[in-house]
Amino acid sequence: MAQKSVNTVENIIAWEELKNRYPKQLCLDDDTVYSLPTGLIKAIKKHLPGLWSKEDLKFEYDLNEIAGMGLYLKQPFHYPLLQEYFPPLSEAAIKFQEEQERVNQKIQEATIEDMKSYGCSDLMIERYFKEQERYKLQALERQRGYAGWLVTSPEFQLRKSEFICEWRDQIELRGNFPDIPTMDMINDSTPVPTNQRPFYAEYTRFYYDWSLETLTTPYLPLPMHSNPVGYSQYRQDVFAGSGVTLFVPWYLLADQDLKLYDIAKHHLLYGHKKHLNGWLDKNSKERKKWGYERFATMLKMFTFLECGLKARYKGRLNQKVKKIDEAFTEFLEGKALDSTVLDRKLESTKKIRLELKRRLNRCTKAVDIDSPLPETE
Repeated sequence: MAQKSVNTVENIIAWEELKNRYPKQLCLDDDTVYSLPTGLIKAIKKHLPGLWSKEDLKFEYDLNEIAGMGLYLKQPFHYPLLQEYFPPLSEAAIKFQEEQERVNQKIQEATIEDMKSYGCSDLMIERYFKEQERYKLQALERQRGYAGWLVTSPEFQLRKSEFICEWRDQIELRGNFPDIPTMDMINDSTPVPTNQRPFYAEYTRFYYDWSLETLTTPYLPLPMHSNPVGYSQYRQDVFAGSGVTLFVPWYLLADQDLKLYDIAKHHLLYGHKKHLNGWLDKNSKERKKWGYERFATMLKMFTFLECGLKARYKGRLNQKVKKIDEAFTEFLEGKALDSTVLDRKLESTKKIRLELKRRLNRCTKAVDIDSPLPETE
């Protein structure tokens, strides 16, 4: 399957518009620019009123509106795990979302029709879809947490940096990172060109090792998403290398004593996923204290504060840690908080920030390249 370059003139329109409006914004010359959610912009303006000039504030809002989540190699990027903070604004994005909703609606209607043909009542059908959403939400929450663990894992950061350093020219030629093949590409018989086969082999091996769908930017890994109540969108050779594939005939469910984790643990006896022990071992001291919810918060802190806010305004943030914590706490809550509630919730934000700082320090020591990982105070 050929990996084509997607870096075209049409894709850099957003960057050109921002550059024309803000020619003095040096961050637009960087490979990656991360937008701030509007909710966080408002919270920062409230708690750090003197941080931005009028021009800075206008730039932050325009970056969000024009580029969405941000720019990588002058092109807008989309990161599904944080899309709740960036509603689609462009006509193309809105149409895509509407099309997705239409497809999902058709699938749901077909499922309802099937269930009714088997004699299911409206109550049973309603329960089925409620449980389906619950399973999907549980999977999404853990996907976010795993992404947060990855961006703070020294071993992952080192391996990822080695991959990018070796293949930087190929990635820049494409204009983005490749992603793994999906089921809708299974009939694509276009061979991988001979000169691209080493790159194809290397990125698929790297993605499979860490269960990744792609790297959205050099610092935002996108884990493969699971569908616990439906079909996988990935080809068999993909999910066979990135997870556990099970076929469970219905008769095996009779005694209800088969446990998914026990089966997966058996597969891990091969020892080929030891690099994931920090995430998979729930009995470790680290995982007992830092669960997927806290790692999901670290992902947001890393993306919005480290890669976004501090990358652009680090020199202005000295002695403002508490104010940043206050702004970020209100941003996460999605509303203004009275002083009593804010003080109580600040403690959790502070603990997560300090753990993020500790983990990023370890990453910085492990990775011998320039990176947006913070020079912690």
